[in-house]
Amino acid sequence: MRSDVADIPHEYTPPVMSDNSIGLWLIVAGCFPFVVGALMAAADGTDRIPVTCLFRTMTGLPCPLCGGTRAFTYVASGNSKFLSYNAFWVFVAVAMIIAGFFVIFTRFSLQGFWRRGRLPIYIVTTLLLSGWIWALVNRGTIVG
Repeated sequence: MRSDVADIPHEYTPPVMSDNSIGLWLIVAGCFPFVVGALMAAADGTDRIPVTCLFRTMTGLPCPLCGGTRAFTYVASGNSKFLSYNAFWVFVAVAMIIAGFFVIFTRFSLQGFWRRGRLPIYIVTTLLLSGWIWALVNRGTIVG
């Protein structure tokens, strides 16, 4: 039997990102929809956004993200009409940017966040449900 076989670890441990990297990723992820919205606004694409939501096609109801693209396009062009669409995701993106800077400047650690039992599942579920509630409440403006 080879002696070096016993030295091979049996459990994979993924590489750990630094807190600054996590903060930077939060900032990038939060800024990305604003960049896409700005590009669409620059191309005057607000009125040309296709309505091709599979969930809405199948159920007739808006999905949790319905209206988000229009909201980011309007907010990027400085138009308050973003509040008539799914502005909830605009607020989530702003919160991600703020959280990213908070992590970087305060050295707050998010290491192991996704391994904290059910808390991350509750947070993601709450965000999706909140976005869906916003979409349902504003359904008249999203569909029209």
